[in-house]
Amino acid sequence: MNHASSPSAPNPSWSVPSTGIVKLVSAMTSSRGGARTLLDQAFEASQRVASLNAIAWVDWDSARRDADVLDKEAAGGRLRGPLHGIPVAIKDLYVVEGMPTGGGTRARLPPLGDEAALVARLRQAGALLFAKTNMHEIALGATGENVWTGDVCNPQDPSRQAGGSSGGSGVTVATGIGVASIGSDTGGSVRIPAAFCGVVGFKPSFGAIPLAGALPLSWTCDHPGPLARSVADAALLHEVMSGRKLAHAALPRRPRLAVPRNWLDGRLSPATREWFEQLLATLRECADIIDVPTPLMPGSMGPYTTIVRAEAAFVHREALAAGGEGFSEQALLPLRAGLEVSAQAYLLAMHEREAVQRELDAILAGCDALLTPTTAVPAPLRGQTEVDVEGGRLTVREVVLGQTLPFSFAGVPALSIPWGRIDGLAGALQVVARRDGDASLLALGAWLETVRS
Repeated sequence: MNHASSPSAPNPSWSVPSTGIVKLVSAMTSSRGGARTLLDQAFEASQRVASLNAIAWVDWDSARRDADVLDKEAAGGRLRGPLHGIPVAIKDLYVVEGMPTGGGTRARLPPLGDEAALVARLRQAGALLFAKTNMHEIALGATGENVWTGDVCNPQDPSRQAGGSSGGSGVTVATGIGVASIGSDTGGSVRIPAAFCGVVGFKPSFGAIPLAGALPLSWTCDHPGPLARSVADAALLHEVMSGRKLAHAALPRRPRLAVPRNWLDGRLSPATREWFEQLLATLRECADIIDVPTPLMPGSMGPYTTIVRAEAAFVHREALAAGGEGFSEQALLPLRAGLEVSAQAYLLAMHEREAVQRELDAILAGCDALLTPTTAVPAPLRGQTEVDVEGGRLTVREVVLGQTLPFSFAGVPALSIPWGRIDGLAGALQVVARRDGDASLLALGAWLETVRS
């Protein structure tokens, strides 16, 4: 795609309602047409920001009929569940009954089976599933750029990346095309677009939400997760998709928060460094901040890349054996590299992952959470491949994906919370907790939102 010609910026006068899901649902029985009103708002927003290319597929007439049914039920005093009438967009790698699944590619996809388990749970809870969102091809990338479907563009500056692979999901939430969206996160694909688009993104513990009915990228690293307007909304969506009620988690009087300074040294852009130090200064007034060494975490990218490419090549083995037709060159190169990964190299990468998991388990056992910027730089320009940071010039992949992948790699829960601006673009704090500490992490995230405000 030609990156020299960028769509114009959306009208800065548009604003996204901030009312949370719980209040929106509670109002359904007391107002007529609540679901239809929310869907109409989503439609209007989609028209205003169509150039950002967030939507992969939508049938507005069908969605309106579904909304009317939900409103009729609400008017009769019946709510299907905690998401009744809430418009939710779905990343285009989950099977949704009545909607095509493209995976952002023209290649033939492997059989995906029936409707995704998490989609069925959302539907049971009353969500209005109305659209599929654009994504990086087969989820193999973190920029949101796609030669087949077009780039997803940043809502704050369309010349910049929206992040990936769940870029369309980030844009829909940021611009009001629906109340929430569901993405997937293999190395950062929920948290990166959430950070670049200025919304909340939550990657739960590995295995917390079922992946049945989703196009895999790397089945040992893939995590479904919500993108939402607030931590409370993300927590509710997580409860529905995981089928687990989050236990009430009481925060300590002064949370103990760790910072991996040795890992961050040299990784951040100067503007991100200044922003992060100011954020930590704010937190020191109400939390204990400690520095922790992470000798193994900086080496995560090598084994992560080996595992993801090998598993992705296996997922798409039939299409690759037939010549790889329909994959772009950007996807085909790493997929073919995955075919060359030996069993010994794959097993060694798995062994290295276990060492990183043990390191993180030890760190997180001694604190309430680990803090980093979600990305080491603000959203890069579309088409940009390198960026200057404190330690020199690095690839965008290393400073963006490299900032989030250790936590997908290790399977621990991680949350991205929007926090101020960096060079006029969205800044975001990444908060990481111990394995299966999802409830505590979300409680801490809600507390951090109050500190931010």
